[in-house]
Amino acid sequence: MPSVITASPVERISKMLTSPEAKRKEEGMEKGMIWRWKWVFVSLMGLAVILASNGPAAQAQEEIRIGLLAPLTGSMAKPGEEIVNGNKLFWEQAGYKAGGRPVRVIYADTVCNPDNTAAQSRRLIHGEKIHILSGPVCGHETQAAAQIANETDTPFVNDPGGADTVTKWTRVPQLVRTGVCGSQVGHPWGDYLYKELGARNVTYIAQDYTWGQEVTLGGIAVYKAAGGKVAKIIWAPIGTTDYGPLLGAIPPDTDAVVAVVVGADRARLAQQWFNFGYDRKFKIYGGYWLHEDALPFMDDRVVGLIAQSAHYSSGIDTPENKAFVDSYAKKYKSIPSWFGESAYTASLWIKTAIDSINGKVEDKKAFLQAMRKVKIKAPRGPLYLDEYDHPIQNIYISKVVKVKHPILGDVRMTVPIKTYPEVSQFWTWKPAEFLARGPYIR
Repeated sequence: MPSVITASPVERISKMLTSPEAKRKEEGMEKGMIWRWKWVFVSLMGLAVILASNGPAAQAQEEIRIGLLAPLTGSMAKPGEEIVNGNKLFWEQAGYKAGGRPVRVIYADTVCNPDNTAAQSRRLIHGEKIHILSGPVCGHETQAAAQIANETDTPFVNDPGGADTVTKWTRVPQLVRTGVCGSQVGHPWGDYLYKELGARNVTYIAQDYTWGQEVTLGGIAVYKAAGGKVAKIIWAPIGTTDYGPLLGAIPPDTDAVVAVVVGADRARLAQQWFNFGYDRKFKIYGGYWLHEDALPFMDDRVVGLIAQSAHYSSGIDTPENKAFVDSYAKKYKSIPSWFGESAYTASLWIKTAIDSINGKVEDKKAFLQAMRKVKIKAPRGPLYLDEYDHPIQNIYISKVVKVKHPILGDVRMTVPIKTYPEVSQFWTWKPAEFLARGPYIR
């Protein structure tokens, strides 16, 4: 409808003070009164500017700031790079807009260290004035970020760092998770290891930190409940360079070796496994090992191996995933692993929630409620949150294949060989029963 333009109060006061009559009166007034009138005028003008700048139109244009925690250096830098790539790909496709407002993402290097994570979280919140905190990558960082989010009442979209505790025993109201937790991928693997692979006496080579422990011990709990036995768990610190002594410690009666390895260690283990001839002695399976971001640093000896139990595989055969993989491959000249997809999906989830509240992220409770309500159709499949703010989602057992990709040519990737649909973070246990048992800690 047509707009009706009228003189504002400030314009009327201005005319009053500059009219001939006002000037004649001013000449007969004392200087103190003159300055008081001018001060009133200036104050009203300033108030008008403030009111205008805080109106609906201005608020709609104020940028939404998202702080993303990721390891950009160190042994976990490759997954961190994928997190940034997936995030950028989504927001570029979305035009860096959500809820009618521009979006800016600010990246912070945590080096996969909880102390750095805490410091960077504070810098993003207090220095950059972010509206939403996201990340980190490593499971043992998650609790540090959650603590800062709770202290500052900052919405925290936890992705992909998968510490079990933050959506079970140490929950804070500011946190919702869009990624995965360690035992959520470990539980189905234990089932598959016993029932599908027929392993009865296994040895684990597992990374010795929060995520590695939860994937490993979660899988073992299900495996042993089915009747399996564990010959040995060989714990390896993150950043292990020489796997020779660890491989030499595998008991000879082991009928399968399970690798739960992260970061740069994945390629080191693969190379030393084959170079030292252990492939001729034992079967090895990736409980969590051969991801797409690590496969370029390996060779074709890994083709055909079971790669991982995870909530994503680049070979998922859906229109959503094919579009995502092709877009990622075109932009970054590589196949995305679950890290890239997880960051992409977290951003999709955030935008969907912001759109649903018309961009009003300053209303923190409304934003978090929207995150909890929306349902997402992601590259990895359908997603929604349980009552503990954790995704219910498919878990895929996948293997390594070599394919001719239309953009990249010959490339190694993973394809699902079994899907566990709509897996809960509590597996088949009731939440109260699971919580009463306590976390998986070695």
